[in-house]
Order: sequence, then C-alpha cells, then structure tokens
Amino acid sequence: MNGIVITWIQLLYISLVLILFYVAELLLFMRKASVHREVSPDSFEVDALRKEIAQLRFEMDALKLRLVATQAEWSQPAEVVLESSQESPYSHAIRLAKLGADSNSVAHQCGISRGEADLIVALYRSSTQR
Repeated sequence: MNGIVITWIQLLYISLVLILFYVAELLLFMRKASVHREVSPDSFEVDALRKEIAQLRFEMDALKLRLVATQAEWSQPAEVVLESSQESPYSHAIRLAKLGADSNSVAHQCGISRGEADLIVALYRSSTQR
C-alpha cells in the first residue's frame, strides 16, 4: 500500500495550524464588528431619528398648506371675498379697512357715506399703530 502516511506529530502540527487560523479569523471578525458597532448608531437611535424626520416632514407639509392658504387669502380681491359673504355694510367696511383699502373705495363698495368710511379707516389705522 502506497498511501499518505501521517504521523501523530504531523497531525498535531496540522491541527495546531488550523486552530491558530480559526483564532486569527475570529479576532479579525471581532475587530470588524467592533469598528462597525462604533460607526453605526444603535437601532433604537436610528428608529427615533426616522420617527423624528417623519414628524418634521408632516409638520413641514402642514406649514406649506397653511402658507398656500394664507397666500390665497391675501391675493384674493377684497370685493370677491366680501360680496360672497352676507355681512352688514359696516362689518364689510371694517374688513376692507383692515385689508388696507382707502376711505373712497370703502364708501363706494359698502354703500356708506364718506364720513363713515373715513371714521372706520381712521379707527382701524389708529388701532394698528399702537
């Protein structure tokens, strides 16, 4: 029989080399895991940050909607807003004065006298200057 013959001493050396190889591999794996653990935050922190980002995006969308509504409110002509609602001529005049209309246009649009329009515009301007 011509085969491979291994002595006990050679078998011991081979097993010692294999054990050293696996220990070195284990140490390398542990080192990579510790470096990875230091760089990446905990999963709890990641989840908390993701929730916070989602909440901030939701709030930002809500603020965008409010901004669009405010812009639409300011850009809409006062005549259209006021003609559609059924309010008294004086509350209509107050609203126009708050929007910055002059007394001539307030008197004309609301059907009130020029003196009443002057008074309403003057009252509104005096209350905003305080």
